[in-house]
Amino acid sequence: MKAIVGAAIGLGLAGLTVNARAQVIKDVPVVEAMADYVAPEGLVPVDGARRVHLRCLGQGSPTVVFTAGLGGWSATWAKVQPEVAKVTRACAWDRAGFGLSDADAKAPQTVGQTTDDLERALKVAGVKGPFVLVGHSAGAHEVLTFTDRHPRDVVGIVLVDPVRPHDLAREAGVGPKAAAADRAYLAGEAQRLRDCASGVESGRVKTGAPASPCFIYFPEIPEKTQSVLARLDADPARLRTQASAFEEYEPNGERVVKNDRTYGDLPLIVVSAGEPGLWAPEAKEEYPALQADWADSHKALAELSRRGERRVADGSGHLVQLNQPQAVIDAVLDVVRAVSK
Repeated sequence: MKAIVGAAIGLGLAGLTVNARAQVIKDVPVVEAMADYVAPEGLVPVDGARRVHLRCLGQGSPTVVFTAGLGGWSATWAKVQPEVAKVTRACAWDRAGFGLSDADAKAPQTVGQTTDDLERALKVAGVKGPFVLVGHSAGAHEVLTFTDRHPRDVVGIVLVDPVRPHDLAREAGVGPKAAAADRAYLAGEAQRLRDCASGVESGRVKTGAPASPCFIYFPEIPEKTQSVLARLDADPARLRTQASAFEEYEPNGERVVKNDRTYGDLPLIVVSAGEPGLWAPEAKEEYPALQADWADSHKALAELSRRGERRVADGSGHLVQLNQPQAVIDAVLDVVRAVSK
């Protein structure tokens, strides 16, 4: 489950603490373009007054839709989206409680609920297909679900170091120690976020600026952007929405299981990280089997289409879009060109 740890830690989920298993962003300075993703624009009502942030750039067809991994937000794509937008329309969105999107106080963050939000945001904003869907890490959950729901509207897919259906169950089969540690991590993050929400409500937790224990952001995010996130994350409902995303991760991996899934001749590229993931130190003897299974699962995802292809981003960790953004840009534009012929 290297994907979860990397996505959540790397891009600044409110209050995430650094732990020994966190896969950090390697050799990435402050990404100034992330500041563009907290501009107060692109907020789309999806459920009464509740809004989802949808940032669209460029013109043309197909429309490329970017989905971040667990704990990430649209700024994940700051090095990729603007380049794709030079060729066609490109939109990135934030799940409820992340980035600029409002909290969802009513619903657990199941993949069905988050995909509903994406569908509503695109419809209200007047963003029409055909779509090329791009998902990083756990963003594969929404990509698979949206494609299953709208096979005629989705004309291409790019999965960036994606998680897999049955992810934690599959991991437990080859690395039980790693899976136990990852499950403990998910539960711990969810509890920490709920404790932070209670602390904000009681006044025990200071809000208003980046600070431990609940509002810690990684240095790749510009300071002014961190301050915006800290102010937004001071909302207890938002923290509880984030907690729900962690709680629903493993169930979502089961919800996207569909044994007869096939995408025919749909252009599909899986971009795998070139460097091994970091699992729990106590599972070191499991690393070779875990990495082999990770690679096999990406080959299986590519095989969902007769035109599927797996590429390896050499030298990149899990956050390929920041470590090796050109590898992602090339994959997306290759799919766009394939569907535009």
